[in-house]
Amino acid sequence: MSRLTAQGGEKLISKQNAELVSSEKGKLIITELDDKIIAFLVRGSRLICATVLDPDDIGPDDIIMAVIKDVKKDIAACFIEYAEGCDGYLPLSRIPDGVNVKQGSVIPVKLFQKAQKGKRAGFTARIDYRKYKDPEELKERAKHLGKFNYVYRSESTVFKTIDKVFKRDEYDEIVTDITVIKDLISGHFSNVRFYEDSSFSLNKLYSLRTLLDEALARKVWLKSGGFLIFDHTEALTVIDVNSGKAVPSKSKDKEAATVELNKEAAIEVCRQLRLRNLSGIMIADFINMNDEADKEEILEILRSESEKDTEKVMVIDFTPLGLAEITRKKELPPLYEQLN
Repeated sequence: MSRLTAQGGEKLISKQNAELVSSEKGKLIITELDDKIIAFLVRGSRLICATVLDPDDIGPDDIIMAVIKDVKKDIAACFIEYAEGCDGYLPLSRIPDGVNVKQGSVIPVKLFQKAQKGKRAGFTARIDYRKYKDPEELKERAKHLGKFNYVYRSESTVFKTIDKVFKRDEYDEIVTDITVIKDLISGHFSNVRFYEDSSFSLNKLYSLRTLLDEALARKVWLKSGGFLIFDHTEALTVIDVNSGKAVPSKSKDKEAATVELNKEAAIEVCRQLRLRNLSGIMIADFINMNDEADKEEILEILRSESEKDTEKVMVIDFTPLGLAEITRKKELPPLYEQLN
């Protein structure tokens, strides 16, 4: 037996599980936490990236029967329910002529925009059945189905989400303790292991609760003693670099220590952008540097580290106020939104 410290104190685990944790290459762990199925890319004791998976997620080609809950002519849209407790909006311009648009009507719809923070999922009732096999059969099927039933259900998008968020060469295997996930992805990945040790959960084995809490924390500590602070607004994310105890008080050593701290912070900023799945505009407030060459070195580190990301990251420049401006493409909501 081996002894590893996990959340909840020191635990005895099997040699096989110890080897599972200590693998040099990353592991993609898929398990349930807080009533959500979450994929964690873990390397050693560090969380690299995480995302929420939904086996019931609606694909772009799916056609589902939704019920009209309310018609709002003032905003030229309907509010619909497409699954139990799941609301969306349907613009009147996306409803073909001849459709009975009134409260209680059940009509076939397709997703055109996923739900985002503060915004419902967007749907259209203009469906081109010609792109499907047996279009007439689907049209007839739609006439007889009740609300929330699928007229057409494509293959689960779970494996597509995994490939979008994680690079296959980042992990040597996928480990899951969820049967439905194993069944959905086994045909797309050859390295899927089903975990069945009921005495020691994946959550405890990898301290996933602790890693997830750290990924959502406002403050991120650096090894040098400095730290980062993350603040989110509607328009952008602000990342403040703080020296903490990392920078000495003696002026002759302060400038060199400041540059070293900013280098460490630049690497961690890029890691955190991916880990938290932040997107849009990010402003990083590094500790003031007087030498332009030092600023350029920080920008080069940001650009180099950003190449490890799965999303497109652009490092713009330092603003006249000395703030580093970064943008990151948005494909999925930030991790904190996915979990809430």
